[in-house]
Amino acid sequence: MRKLLALLLILTTALPLAACDFVRPFEEICERKLGPASISVEVAPVQYETDFSQSSAQLTSRGAHTAGRIVLGLTETQLKSAISFSGNGVVKPITGRYCMRPAVTVKLAFDPMMLRVASEQKPGGCEHQITLDHETRHMRVYARYLDTLSERVERDLKQQFGDRILYFPSTAAAEAQMQTLTSTVLKPYMEKGMAEVQELQKAVDSPEEYARMDSMQMRCTETPQQPMQ
Repeated sequence: MRKLLALLLILTTALPLAACDFVRPFEEICERKLGPASISVEVAPVQYETDFSQSSAQLTSRGAHTAGRIVLGLTETQLKSAISFSGNGVVKPITGRYCMRPAVTVKLAFDPMMLRVASEQKPGGCEHQITLDHETRHMRVYARYLDTLSERVERDLKQQFGDRILYFPSTAAAEAQMQTLTSTVLKPYMEKGMAEVQELQKAVDSPEEYARMDSMQMRCTETPQQPMQ
């Protein structure tokens, strides 16, 4: 399931100016008053729910990527991001000009995540557990990808902003331009993220893995031999 959601929150405050600041160059005031920039990308822990109510036919219609294969398990999720800005800035009197070193926090998550097992495989049974274990492997791939994605996004955001002071015509312009700058970096990752992680999931859905699962499923139905008398 491919849905990309983003939430943006911007919080800025203006540092007070001393009387002598009114005669200093604005750039000098900004250099003296502003703290360092802060860029961080956080990853939400991957959490999931389970659903065992849908039949294999329903799961096949939702997620059959290989023609002719019946789907007994399916993992569905959405890639989400939330961006928040906070940072003290300086407003130039009269003109309203604004400077800041931003503090940017991006949060990434796969949420919600649903692990489905076909209703024909009853919870507690051998076949059910094999399928559920397979879907849990998919969940781990999502978690590892999220860690990798966060490193890439943080690297690019730090390249975008560095530690330089940003100047804007006003605080309102700062909010709008910060949104644009950050979204420009984040957007390609969000647009391509699901395609990238689905490519990684192919290793879990390899022919060898399916053959292993089929063999294990067959052993589930074998009648245990009675001990010899």
